[in-house]
Amino acid sequence: MKKKNHKFSCFLIGIFFINCVFTSAYILPFNFQKNNFISNLDDEIVEKVKDYPKLAQISGNFSRYNLSVIMDEASSSVKGNLTVNFYNDDSVNYTRIPFHIYLSGMDYDTRPGLIEIVNVTDLDNPNIAIPFEVYSNQQIMWVNLTANLEPQKRAEFIIQFNATLPDGGIDRANSHGSDADQSRIYKFASFYPIPCVYDSEDGWNTDSYLTTGDPFYFDMAYYNFFIDAPNGMIIAATGNLEEKLENGATIWYHFNPIYPVREVTFSASQYFQVQSKISNGVNVSTYFLLNDDYLWKNSALNHAEDALNLFNNTFGTYPYPTLNVVEEYTIFGGMEYPNQVYISESIDSWGYPLDVERRLLEKIIAHEICHQWWYNLVGNDEIDVGFLDEGLTCWSTDYYGEYYHGDWEYFQYTRYIDEVRVYYANNGFSSKINQTVYECIATDTDFNYIAYHKAPLVFEKLRQTIGLTAFLEGLKLYFERHQFEIVILSDIQLAFEDVVGQSLDWFFFPWFDNFLLPKYSITRNIYNSETQNLDITVIDLNEPLNDYNYSQQVPLYVYDILNSLIFSQTVWINGTTELSFNISHQPYRVSLIYINYVLVQLTDEFDLSLDSLVQNGDQAIPGYEMSFFLLLSLILIGFVIVDYRRKIKNNI
Repeated sequence: MKKKNHKFSCFLIGIFFINCVFTSAYILPFNFQKNNFISNLDDEIVEKVKDYPKLAQISGNFSRYNLSVIMDEASSSVKGNLTVNFYNDDSVNYTRIPFHIYLSGMDYDTRPGLIEIVNVTDLDNPNIAIPFEVYSNQQIMWVNLTANLEPQKRAEFIIQFNATLPDGGIDRANSHGSDADQSRIYKFASFYPIPCVYDSEDGWNTDSYLTTGDPFYFDMAYYNFFIDAPNGMIIAATGNLEEKLENGATIWYHFNPIYPVREVTFSASQYFQVQSKISNGVNVSTYFLLNDDYLWKNSALNHAEDALNLFNNTFGTYPYPTLNVVEEYTIFGGMEYPNQVYISESIDSWGYPLDVERRLLEKIIAHEICHQWWYNLVGNDEIDVGFLDEGLTCWSTDYYGEYYHGDWEYFQYTRYIDEVRVYYANNGFSSKINQTVYECIATDTDFNYIAYHKAPLVFEKLRQTIGLTAFLEGLKLYFERHQFEIVILSDIQLAFEDVVGQSLDWFFFPWFDNFLLPKYSITRNIYNSETQNLDITVIDLNEPLNDYNYSQQVPLYVYDILNSLIFSQTVWINGTTELSFNISHQPYRVSLIYINYVLVQLTDEFDLSLDSLVQNGDQAIPGYEMSFFLLLSLILIGFVIVDYRRKIKNNI
């Protein structure tokens, strides 16, 4: 008899545990000796723009720079003077100012790049030397000021420097190609001392040149840009061509962006083919080599104009008089600079069919031009939040594809969503977007993945959540508020919140700050035929590993035993979610369908549903709810334990 009671106790305990498992505008005047050069603009290929777009008065003060360089073709170098009028727009006193000297960090073949600081002198009296320090390993120079620079005050001095391009490399600046096949291009980017940014987060941002992501983080400033180049060189540069003065073997150019920019650049070649047109008051020009005429001619200029018009109308006015698209040698698809973007020469050597090459050229042109809005006009720290401008630019490039070709995924040869859903399964690493470049390196997260694929996908998810009209209004408001400024992620969130009239913490916090995507599981799926209620509990298995609960809409389908759809509804899943539906037909299977940009963690990109068979809740104990059954189980187990202990006591 004791043996039977023991078996009965084990049986009840087993039932209990089974139940538990199943229920659980001012420009600085400049002085420059012109030597009575004669101006000759009549034969200039690129037309000078006089009636460029006008903006309202720009608020705030900016630094002002005059950059004058003399180009030497034989040594791929320039001698330069940077006249600095530095404005302190922070609330601290400066005793010294750091400048980036990036060239030595770039790729090279036979000769590394170099920026040599010759001297720093007082603006008013060049005989007065200002002390400076150069830290070559950090690619930084510090100018030690002769007096404290207080907030809202200016410091003026001149930096004399020499800059030599890396030779043979295919990085952001280089001298590459050859004269033999008419392919030589001199690309001068980040070739002069560029002031660092001071912010409340990092103090002075003195990061060296990085090979992961973009290292560039600059304040806005007015520039006058002067280039003395050998006769015969065709020059593409930041800004409107104000003057061109011939002097025998050389030609002197004065470029002026009119409005503040974050940096300037120029490219020179004897072999550039040039096409140009005026569009909405902007001189849009393309510069390319004859070898790539078949790919670039006409089409590149048309793509540039299409991009300018779309982004101008969608985000806000491009204020500058010129926009150049220039062919370059680079390992990247392209690179953005104010008023001038570069596109890789190697498109035709990637082995794609001609139609794919044409699509790539269009995509890269649209992408780099979009950076005029998301990088130059609205800036951000490229190291701490580099995903922000890249994510927005990638989304906008795909919006260009949607606008002109009818498909937001038109340029996505591997769809973002297919890669994002299986990223963890393929790599075993987190995919948090809101990471600095250094954090990405430390966590083995692919920065290119989070910035160029996941971030634009999350912006697209936001677009589909709040609607295209509200999304574009949010981008317009973001641009209107922050052009010529530096932003952080919360700035764009606030713009969208002001448009939709509610907090978007529930969206931005999980999608940008969680380490893993949600991984759903259906833990309860019971149908009561008497009440005709289908009760479902969905949990996120990754919830304990993340900081925030995800909320997203997911299509839910219910099928009968014949696999016929008997019910469907798009439901919100907010972390652990309990759902209840009244269904008259007997359900057999419930499926969560991962379409419409539902973002979940998958092991197989083609496994786009989560299926769960329905349990019949009225067959376990007819007429009882599961909670009552659990309570009854506990009472019976307690009774057995008390009875068992009583019998043991009586036998002692």
